[in-house]
Amino acid sequence: MRILVCAAYLPFPPKGGGRADIWRRIEGFVELGHSVMLLHQYDPNGSLAPREGDFAAMDQVLTARFSYPIERSARRTIRQLVGQFHTPWHAAKALPDTHVAEDLRRQVRDFAPDVIWLDGPWLGEVARGIRHERPVPLLYRSHNIEHLYLRRQARASPRWRNKVAWHVITLGLRRYELGLMRESTRVLDISLDDLAFWSARGVSSIEWLPPLPELALTGDPITPIPSDVLFVGGLRLPNNVAGVHWLVDDVWPRVRARLPDATVTVVGSGPDRELRTHLESMDGVRTAFDVPTIPPYLFGARVLVNPVHTGSGVQLKMLDMLMTRAPIVTRSQGVRGLPSDVVAQCEVHDSAEAFADAVVQRLSEPRVDLDSREAVRRHFTLASLEGALRGIDTNLEDGGDRV
Repeated sequence: MRILVCAAYLPFPPKGGGRADIWRRIEGFVELGHSVMLLHQYDPNGSLAPREGDFAAMDQVLTARFSYPIERSARRTIRQLVGQFHTPWHAAKALPDTHVAEDLRRQVRDFAPDVIWLDGPWLGEVARGIRHERPVPLLYRSHNIEHLYLRRQARASPRWRNKVAWHVITLGLRRYELGLMRESTRVLDISLDDLAFWSARGVSSIEWLPPLPELALTGDPITPIPSDVLFVGGLRLPNNVAGVHWLVDDVWPRVRARLPDATVTVVGSGPDRELRTHLESMDGVRTAFDVPTIPPYLFGARVLVNPVHTGSGVQLKMLDMLMTRAPIVTRSQGVRGLPSDVVAQCEVHDSAEAFADAVVQRLSEPRVDLDSREAVRRHFTLASLEGALRGIDTNLEDGGDRV
């Protein structure tokens, strides 16, 4: 099968939950024998700009690729604001200029996809245009209830400017998400809780598709990096930053009062100067920022923690934790949207006192039922990805409107 994956940002290197989810699934498609064309937007500036060799590395996996930069101008900004209720901010931002769109259509025609896989709503208008020309099945990957997720990020942000910006980009988004789902042949949701949310609003052709942990595609790391307690997460996102502050400011002093030599390691990408300085000044807190790969840290930890309190969808860090043999302590948000047998693998506590007690207990008695841990991993294999495509290739011209 020829699969056109539409993503709103560069998914490589696969760091952070969203990028990792997209790229690991592409690798899974290829491992299952499918051909993949990636159509994506990227920011040519800033910390997420492509590095030398990123495109070449992706091309080792992809059959074809169309990459186009985010365009910024006063005229585009005004147009995005004026049309916001019809086309939400990020979806309008992803529309390519005319000359880019012509090249895009030509290259997509050459690839001749059997299926369009739309990762999130932001390239919705691009996918609609392609599908108008080539009416093939549209599979929509829902990463979050985006309009709720962005509002929660706004609440979690400490800066008023960011709060306003996060809120502005949600205008018209709920209606837009629902419209894309109604046009899709199949909706594949990352979260069981989110699936129930959309089902209650009339979306019927919807299934659960969990992310693929990195270890579903690779082996255990050869050389683990040891630590007592470990948190892993992108440190650009307000909810992760708030969770880290709660961990080191509220939980960790309680742990150190009982285990003075214990250390917690924070592994993450893109911390701002304020957070970096705060973490590096604290006793018993170690940091590792922008590391090339995460599994050595995960497999070297005695206890894994997730202190994040707000969010949506499924947190990919939780699934990566399940691939290890270490105890897992999390707040309730960390297990949101996961099956009950997966939740049972974690100790769930929302108060700082209870969270600290669990960490101390697990450092002293690191017991894990490895047989049950192994059993729950069946949810997160290539078989789940294969199931998401089942039946699609036998009905290529039946292009959607199933909801």
